[in-house]
Amino acid sequence: MEANWEQISSGRSPASLTLTLIQPNGRTAATKSGSSILRLEYQATEQDIRKFGESDASRWSVKILNDADENRREVSGIVRITIPVDTRSLEDTQFTLVGSGNAEEIPFIVPAPGKLEIDASWEPDISSKPSEVTLVVSLIHPGEAKTIARRQGISPVRVEHQVTEEALDRGGRWVIRVQNDTQTKVRGRVKVTYSPSL
Repeated sequence: MEANWEQISSGRSPASLTLTLIQPNGRTAATKSGSSILRLEYQATEQDIRKFGESDASRWSVKILNDADENRREVSGIVRITIPVDTRSLEDTQFTLVGSGNAEEIPFIVPAPGKLEIDASWEPDISSKPSEVTLVVSLIHPGEAKTIARRQGISPVRVEHQVTEEALDRGGRWVIRVQNDTQTKVRGRVKVTYSPSL
């Protein structure tokens, strides 16, 4: 996050401000004081994302404090908050499914609006051709109590979905469900890749 400002009244020493980044639980994540241009960086951890991603009110906030003691110096400025647009893995899980009707649900947290790519791949546990084993891969959003996407096919299967701010308002927890409707035991892997919206 970066803030720059101009002092409205001139002839005095440059105004000093304090920037504070506040977590959704009200605790201070980082703070920094200084004159314009002031840059504050904070690296959110996986623990932060998991902890706050499950809450519908997972909003971070920025507090700006004018540090002037005497007759407040009026300032006018801009605060710019940037989030790196790195693609990253949200989940990478192996699964084993036995006979017909067996399924596994894999939960994960979506931290912010963006694109999800779910890749599921599997092989039969016995000597049969992979093309003969069909699984059902579903993307479920418990916050909306519905299945968002459903794909059935042979390995590999890909599901893509754009997560909106409105969807996240109803919850950051999502679930991948992999179901085996065949008689063949399979072993596989599910990977969830996330790219933030620009």
